[in-house]
Amino acid sequence: MAGRYISPYEEKRLKNMEENRRILESLGLVGPDSVKPKRVVKKKAPLKRKKTIRVHTPAKKVILTDGLVDEQVDTDQDGFTPTRRSARLRGKAAPSLQDLRTEVDEELEAERDTRYKPVPKDRPNVFGEIPGFPVGTWFETRMESCRAGVHRPTVAGIHGNDYEGCYSLVLSGGYEDDLDYGECFTYTGEGGRDLKGTKANPKNLRTAPQSKDQTLTRGNLALSVSVETRRPVRVMRGYKLDSAFAPEEGYRYDGLYSVDKFWFTAGLSGFGVYKFVLSRCPDQAPPPWTLPASGDNSDSDTDTNKADSDSGVSMTTGTETEAD
Repeated sequence: MAGRYISPYEEKRLKNMEENRRILESLGLVGPDSVKPKRVVKKKAPLKRKKTIRVHTPAKKVILTDGLVDEQVDTDQDGFTPTRRSARLRGKAAPSLQDLRTEVDEELEAERDTRYKPVPKDRPNVFGEIPGFPVGTWFETRMESCRAGVHRPTVAGIHGNDYEGCYSLVLSGGYEDDLDYGECFTYTGEGGRDLKGTKANPKNLRTAPQSKDQTLTRGNLALSVSVETRRPVRVMRGYKLDSAFAPEEGYRYDGLYSVDKFWFTAGLSGFGVYKFVLSRCPDQAPPPWTLPASGDNSDSDTDTNKADSDSGVSMTTGTETEAD
């Protein structure tokens, strides 16, 4: 009986993943029997639509005073008080015009609080946890994490420089041969893509296929410096990450990690890439997830074998959120 056909791409991916695993095992970060947790896709909660308020303007009645036309708002409408038509509110009086206007004013004021706020200028770059944003803090967008200072770039995945090292990075999307065990993971560096696009599609293609070797510059150089300095790196995981530890929505701060090793190897495209190993630092708040039960590697959507990637602290409310 013929075996299952494996494409050259899949064969290369599995080979790279095995190489990554051997390196993690050589560093003592995973055991020989460790199994990569499988992601469980949960149903997303229905989107909460904004309530639309329609304000009814009462009809105007014309009053003739000494031959002049005087328009006044008919507030009582001849003493008639409208009632609700829905079964749930049937028989109850409709809110007054003033009540509706007050409700609209309150919603407009609430929207003003959520409008764009400029990012503070000349903020110093810092290592370690940002006060007020503990492990598990959830951000709806990258801009929110930028304002908080947890991860400042709104597009780039690595924040750092060539003399101090890496301050923070985001796991989002990534490469298909990377491994994520929660407490440790492999990370493929940046670069090697044609960001100018083509004549047919000239936009900035940050997801374009790799077309050249990566270089040890910019974010890659910053991560390599962190191997020497051993300074902690803030790590966030995004909803695009194909991992059991990724949040279902938005971005979540998962704590401090150290960069333990880096090397240069051939990527899935055949071009050279830089790989990095990061492991979670000790003596900090526990991670915002629950590991699957020992020996249970099935894909069933049960509470005992799924990574609780939605627990944590809400950026909006600052309160702890419960797991689904």
